[in-house]
Amino acid sequence: MSLEQDITRVVEATEGLTATVDNQISEITNKLNSAVAETKTKVDAHLASADALLNSYEERQSHFRITKNQALVANQAGTFPEAWASGFVTKATLLEKVETGVEAAQRTPLAREFLQAINSDTKWFAQNFNIWELEYAPNRGGENSHVDAYLMYQYLRRPTHITFGAIVKHIRGVVPTGFWCTGLKAGEPAKVCGGQYGHSSRNHYTHCHPYVPGKNLPADQKGVIQVALPAVVTGHVPIDKAWGQFAYIGDAAYDVIA
Repeated sequence: MSLEQDITRVVEATEGLTATVDNQISEITNKLNSAVAETKTKVDAHLASADALLNSYEERQSHFRITKNQALVANQAGTFPEAWASGFVTKATLLEKVETGVEAAQRTPLAREFLQAINSDTKWFAQNFNIWELEYAPNRGGENSHVDAYLMYQYLRRPTHITFGAIVKHIRGVVPTGFWCTGLKAGEPAKVCGGQYGHSSRNHYTHCHPYVPGKNLPADQKGVIQVALPAVVTGHVPIDKAWGQFAYIGDAAYDVIA
């Protein structure tokens, strides 16, 4: 047998082995791709199921209000919402009482705008509420004109997770931010503003006031917003789709020592 024939046979054997290896690699790759695709499908289905379950849990939560007077009932003097501290609000005006049991077409444009913000522009909804207009200082004034002012607020004991919100419309001046004015922008229709806050400790408190970032502006550059249904509630409320009027548990617990 010649050397050339031996080389030819070695080459043929090598090519055959290479083809076999290539076929095995292709088969392994196909099986691997199929397994990966099947696993991805199962993982995606599991994640979709988990997301749906979490969303359903979010909607099933019970939320209780830990601030008073969400309907913004006026005090005896009619000058400010009862139970709310004024902060640096310089003037409060009760604009309108929005009433349930009235055909939507018979309501004012302002009432409908505020109801549409919470998908409640219907004849019946939870209960009547007031819309107020608040005029506020741009900052704390005088020697403290370099310090942000803040709007009306309440004291509240702070659970580990809270949601704060309100229906708000900016009219003019510095745009407030934070708490129930979170996300407020100039020039937009009335909308739900707010967000969530979580922390690890229970034995603390907070004041739910938006800030007015008008440092060093002249005192006459007051701002104006319109507001309805402000509140702080327990747990996580999806602000964009689930704000409304929340139940409040009363104060007759006799656990405040003067």
